[in-house]
Amino acid sequence: MTREKKTIIITGASSGLGAALAAKYSQKGHRLFLLARSKERLDAVAKICIANGAEAYVLSVDVTNSAEMEKQLNEIAYQYGIDIVIACAGVSAGTLDGPETASQVRKIFATNVNGVINTVLPVIPHMIERRSGNVVIVSSMAGFLGLSSAPSYSASKGAVRLLSEALRGYLRVWGIYVTTVIPGYVKTPMTSVNSFPMPFMTTAEEAAEKIVNAVEKNKDVVAFPFGMQFCIKLLTMLPSFIFTWINSKLPGKPAFEKDNNL
Repeated sequence: MTREKKTIIITGASSGLGAALAAKYSQKGHRLFLLARSKERLDAVAKICIANGAEAYVLSVDVTNSAEMEKQLNEIAYQYGIDIVIACAGVSAGTLDGPETASQVRKIFATNVNGVINTVLPVIPHMIERRSGNVVIVSSMAGFLGLSSAPSYSASKGAVRLLSEALRGYLRVWGIYVTTVIPGYVKTPMTSVNSFPMPFMTTAEEAAEKIVNAVEKNKDVVAFPFGMQFCIKLLTMLPSFIFTWINSKLPGKPAFEKDNNL
């Protein structure tokens, strides 16, 4: 029996979780469009995907560029249709080197919030027309709490978590499923700069497998690992003065100037 070839768009596909998702989907022989800023790194990921039996196309584009994103996504939709879109591109930075600067906060929101908007919204009309599709938005456990170690990162991930939740209810009538991905620490270049303990860390490959399985089952939410999810849940139940005290003791994440992987 021949498997259906799906057209899948993945942003942030040049490294980390995005690259792991590309590799995982490539094993199923799908048609992949890999988006990120670094063409060199995208080419390396595409080479792996093609070797696994998939079609893989590289698009060097910045997700913060709304006009270019809309142009590229429309062209893909008109030519192939879009079955799955995964908004995975993201950046992270924090307060290790002092208060967050305005430029750092704007950069985080531009990528983590506007980047998701620029990835998802152009695709939705095409999926509505076809009355099918899967939208996948990568949030974070940090999106449940305003963490002192990474204020704007937490806020940005909370924003896209709520956006994902809202879109899920709105789009279901058209047969479109929205999956919110809520990972804890995943071993990627984004977390490699952290000098503090990161409990319950999973590999990018393990995370990608969980996400792919959840999307195949049209799950609303996939959150992992359970240990981190349990800890976050406990923190949200604490009285505010206790959480504030704990929050004031958290070690900061490096600022962008200290992080060459972003």
